[in-house]
Amino acid sequence: MSNKQQRVFWPGLTLIVLALTAFVFVPARVSTVASSRVKPASAMAAQRNLPEFRQRIRVWIHGDDVRPRVIHSWPGKALITIQNETAADVSLQVERVLPNRTLPIGTVNLPGGSKRLQHEIVLAPGEYVFYEASRPTIRGQLIVEPRE
Repeated sequence: MSNKQQRVFWPGLTLIVLALTAFVFVPARVSTVASSRVKPASAMAAQRNLPEFRQRIRVWIHGDDVRPRVIHSWPGKALITIQNETAADVSLQVERVLPNRTLPIGTVNLPGGSKRLQHEIVLAPGEYVFYEASRPTIRGQLIVEPRE
């Protein structure tokens, strides 16, 4: 083979090999991507495995106050986090306000050495109050409104 033929032959051969390689691997890649797409039945199974949504509510208990004073929330499960800003034991009381009485929903006891504790409650639409048991006159309000 002459030098001129070699300069044309090898680059041409390289281009042909690259083109054939592309034709072999591109359809294989497309079939792999198509098979990895979520099918409707698989989507339902994957949706069942998702973690359940729980809204987070945070309450700070100070020596002379409970903050925030008013919290707005949605119905459903809620994860209440109590932050103890005092050195003493605290007991957060949560009560639902009804027309003629209050209905206790839950109590969260937090020892003095602990800084934070979480507690899960289920909220229905309505009004709730929360307070530290040793100071029941210092209250916060939790308003649960349905989503629209």
